[in-house]
Amino acid sequence: MSENLMAGTDEVPAGLEGAFAQFCRARPDVGVEQARDIARSVYGMEVSATALPGERDANFLLCDGSGCRTVLKIMNASETVEDAAFVSRVMERLAGAVTEIGLAGIVPALGGDGIAVLTMPGAEGLMARMVGWVDGVPMGGRAGSLRLAHGTGRSVGLMARALQGMAPPGQARAVLWDSLQVDALGGLLLHVPQPARRRAMAGFLDMFRGRVRPLVDALPRQPIHNDLNGSNLLVAGDDAERVVGIVDFGDAVFAPRINDLAVAASYQLGSGHDPLAGVTAMLAGFATVVVPEPAEIDLLFDLVVARLALRVLLTEWRSVLFPDNRDYIRRNSVQAEQALDWALALPPGRGRAAIREAWAGR
Repeated sequence: MSENLMAGTDEVPAGLEGAFAQFCRARPDVGVEQARDIARSVYGMEVSATALPGERDANFLLCDGSGCRTVLKIMNASETVEDAAFVSRVMERLAGAVTEIGLAGIVPALGGDGIAVLTMPGAEGLMARMVGWVDGVPMGGRAGSLRLAHGTGRSVGLMARALQGMAPPGQARAVLWDSLQVDALGGLLLHVPQPARRRAMAGFLDMFRGRVRPLVDALPRQPIHNDLNGSNLLVAGDDAERVVGIVDFGDAVFAPRINDLAVAASYQLGSGHDPLAGVTAMLAGFATVVVPEPAEIDLLFDLVVARLALRVLLTEWRSVLFPDNRDYIRRNSVQAEQALDWALALPPGRGRAAIREAWAGR
């Protein structure tokens, strides 16, 4: 089924063949007992294991006899050694550099490696990474709180400051969740069932390709988390408006730094009389740590919409591709669809102008 759906698009854009292949391959078929065996033989740990949700990887929460928790990730078979090493370098760079929020550190295997290549039957050749547990409650679908948005923006800024100046990977990482790829994914529009939404999205992709991309390429670039959704942003158990941690760097890419803010904003775009209030609060929080350039402010709205469009495209496609994982894949789809429809219905340039005006009047 994966190959048929992949061939059903108009084309697989040049340079994204590996990214498509990764998204078309199912998660590793690794169970709880095998996860315990990996923890024992590769990491020297006796643990209990509980399966965690995941889009491409097999993830497990581990707990040893003293109550210490870690997370084991068995990576998708299409993950490359170069990409896994880049993610590890990002995590290592952040370790100790950001203390205001919790960020998971890498737990080395018995041989000292941060990435272990598995040899046991059923998982042979797959790569594994273990990371520390970060306390907090997944933010989920919360939106509308300006305090939460401001705190999210500040957290993004803390990571951006820590990753500033980090060299790009030797080989560019192609990830379909990179919003800058959205204009190359028009072939996935056929999976969007609503004709009006499909037409509006097609118009946005054309605009992005012609007017936004040439400007985006000149923005400050560095590694970014690239997946700041409500599952990966953690809030305090006693204060759902206070960000206390960020997890899962598996989609990290080298990209415009402001795109991390745009990704997070796409999940917190509110409703009511001023849906952009949260976006501007997020920008203000970011600016307490890293002052954005005027071009970053100008393009923030377009990058938010790009992420929303990407979410709709990939969600519609992958929910058919992997029906057994449909609930997890579609967990944020209602908010994405509503926010995208609202954004695409705005007069041209209005969203960009609203953010610019709010920033000028802060």
